[in-house]
Amino acid sequence: MNPRGKSGPAGGRARAPRRRGPRAPVARPRRRAAGGGEAPGRLIEATLRCLREKGLARTTSRDIARAAGTNLQAITYHFGSKDELVSQALLSAIREWTRPALRALRSGDSPPLRLLAALQALQDSFERAGDLLPAYLQALVEASRAGSLRRGVSGILRELRAFLVGEIDGLKSSGFLPAWIDPEGMATLLLATADGVALHAALDPASVDHHAVSAQAMQLLLAASAARPSP
Repeated sequence: MNPRGKSGPAGGRARAPRRRGPRAPVARPRRRAAGGGEAPGRLIEATLRCLREKGLARTTSRDIARAAGTNLQAITYHFGSKDELVSQALLSAIREWTRPALRALRSGDSPPLRLLAALQALQDSFERAGDLLPAYLQALVEASRAGSLRRGVSGILRELRAFLVGEIDGLKSSGFLPAWIDPEGMATLLLATADGVALHAALDPASVDHHAVSAQAMQLLLAASAARPSP
């Protein structure tokens, strides 16, 4: 018999209970919002739909979540905030507006035809974007200087401006445009004119004929070409 304590199995000494330390926390996978990978796309589409129907000031997070068929947490999970979601939605719309013009500028046609096709593509995009222009302009004005919307729009405009500069420079080098035309300045003028037309169209849509405006811009370039001095 063991005088120090009770006998263990088969007459052996009883084992002291093991000391167990605290259990390591089990890593749990982060729960994704309803819809998985499709949720961000649904949220962006729902945001654009709400902006068209209600405008920027009246669009709420609940409106977007309801239109997307998801919950409010999905907005924070995928985008961090409603403002960031609105920025990303508007940027996706702007990319769609400018993509046909960039595709025209990348085509294998001659420089004059590429520039004309790009202007026509911007006209078509302008018609499709009419109901979203007020929200876009308001968001752009209210965006902070470090905001993702301002950075994204600046990047898109830089890309479009670079293509326009290349086209205008090619027309100038070929002799189609006179030497006094500055490609950088002319490209900026064309884009600024487009922004001004968008602003006027948002304020008074019936007063703006964007086809006439773009035709005038093209006629100015053609007139400059015809007026260049003979060698």
